[in-house]
Amino acid sequence: MAISAKIYCKSQSTRQWVKDMQQEAKPAIVDRQFAEKFFTAVDRPIEYGVYFLFHDWFEQAPQAAIDDYQAEIASLPEARAAIDEGFIAEPLSLDDLARSAPGILGHGYHQFILENSLEANLGRNYRDFNEQLHVSGKLDRLPSDMSYMMIRRLQIHDFLHVLTGYDSSPLGELGIAAFYMAQLRFPYHAMRMAVTLAHTAFVKPSLTTEVMDAICDGWSYGRSARNLNFTLWEDELHTPLADLQEKMNLRVERQAA
Repeated sequence: MAISAKIYCKSQSTRQWVKDMQQEAKPAIVDRQFAEKFFTAVDRPIEYGVYFLFHDWFEQAPQAAIDDYQAEIASLPEARAAIDEGFIAEPLSLDDLARSAPGILGHGYHQFILENSLEANLGRNYRDFNEQLHVSGKLDRLPSDMSYMMIRRLQIHDFLHVLTGYDSSPLGELGIAAFYMAQLRFPYHAMRMAVTLAHTAFVKPSLTTEVMDAICDGWSYGRSARNLNFTLWEDELHTPLADLQEKMNLRVERQAA
């Protein structure tokens, strides 16, 4: 009888706890319309990419989260000087890159562009692109420091592929996203991790091992390397790739002559 009474009391207590929780429901922190778009990306990451989520999120992002990301960037030793300079390179010439000697950064970059059919990216005027995004209103809530880093990140992305050795396969892109995340706390990279892990958890668990291997490799690699986000790689096109990799504590890949 005593045991039954205890079970009854515990049951009553649980019911009361559930009732109290329902009565004290807290307002949502993550916007639920954004959550719908997030799960659209989780369902089919290729069709609704993180680039779209990035802009979707900023429309209703909690200000505290934006402030945290801003503080993370401000904490990086090289960030302030780079952001204040605001360097955005002019479009590079494919013909000039084609004349690069084997073994230098320009040669590796040229090969990567051709192998992945990225000629359009090479000719993009990122200064104009940045202005177009601001005029569109899509970046209204994006702090100026983060706005600059977003554009500069896009501009140097393919350089980082060449420097780190990550290819453009889905797992290569995931690895470099984790590398970025280790060096530059930015919502785009965080969303890439979140979407991929959610897709693995709820849609395709068979990807777990290779996804986690790519993330862990990129994260540890990024943590051990010097920060690649603030160097003007356009000024290093004639520098031997192996020298740059050694200087930045990257895996050195000797290119054949």
